Amino acid sequence: MRRMLMCLCILGVSLMATAGPLTIGITQIVDHPALNAARQGVIDALSEAGYVEGENLRVLVGNAQGDFSVAMSIVQNFRAERVDLVVSIATPTSQAAVQTFGGTDTPVVFSAVTDPEAAGLLGQPNVTGISDLIDVRADLELLTRLSPDIQRVGMVYNPGEANSAVLTEAAREAAPELGLTIIVAAAENSAAVPMAAQSLQGRIDAFYVTTDNTVVSALEAVVDVANRAGIPFLMADPTSLERGATLCTGFDYYDHGLMTGSVVLQILEGTSPADIPVSRQASTQLWLNLDAASARGLTFPDAVLETTTGVLLGGRKFTLVE
Repeated sequence: MRRMLMCLCILGVSLMATAGPLTIGITQIVDHPALNAARQGVIDALSEAGYVEGENLRVLVGNAQGDFSVAMSIVQNFRAERVDLVVSIATPTSQAAVQTFGGTDTPVVFSAVTDPEAAGLLGQPNVTGISDLIDVRADLELLTRLSPDIQRVGMVYNPGEANSAVLTEAAREAAPELGLTIIVAAAENSAAVPMAAQSLQGRIDAFYVTTDNTVVSALEAVVDVANRAGIPFLMADPTSLERGATLCTGFDYYDHGLMTGSVVLQILEGTSPADIPVSRQASTQLWLNLDAASARGLTFPDAVLETTTGVLLGGRKFTLVE
């Protein structure tokens, strides 16, 4: 009997693979290099496994442009389209996906989510994913190594983004031990980012922006204030290096997407999402923007240079090899 059941399970998986094109809905909160890289990583992982878009794979992509109501509309459309699986990239879109598909037979795999528990994503048997929780304390410690003159750190953030609220609070908690003071400016949407950044000018010694999708969508406004003030700007996202941050920490989000794609493939092969624990990307990078530093009259001490992954120089990225 056990052998017969095993054969039936194998047959079931085979039938799933040949019943027609697999339909996957991918939703992300904004158009952002990191989130785009994660999306591409998911698609490439599927492609490597033999799922070819236009042949045996159909991909529906939605971009909420920072609007949660649009994010809800996207996943509701996915449900109407009867997608086989949902990949949600970033916290707000993942919250929308879980609100719509939680408790259903449709698996939801989230990606680039800072704190899945705080975001209310856990506890559903059809939901799992990959977290991109960053080490905020390590980032702040990096600023102290950058210059002893850095004492007041400005953070522009959207308090309405669960991920950003969690990271900002983590910075507030870690700062005193490092001799730092966190000064925040709230921006409820991307249009409010320029004014929030300008409100910090003259009051801070450095900018620090975490994985806040609202702020990242208007990052140039923060860069402009940092340029005028001639102060360092640390961004917790290596894909934002070319946009003017002085230094960037964080993950390779294409690799993050590949990790997410691996979870998707496990589910497609028959593993229940409930049996796949939420995991976290651990490896981090440090990139220095020598062009931006030079324009602001800033230099990097040896204590920072010795831990550097790569640099941007003359508009080109170079990976440093030991």
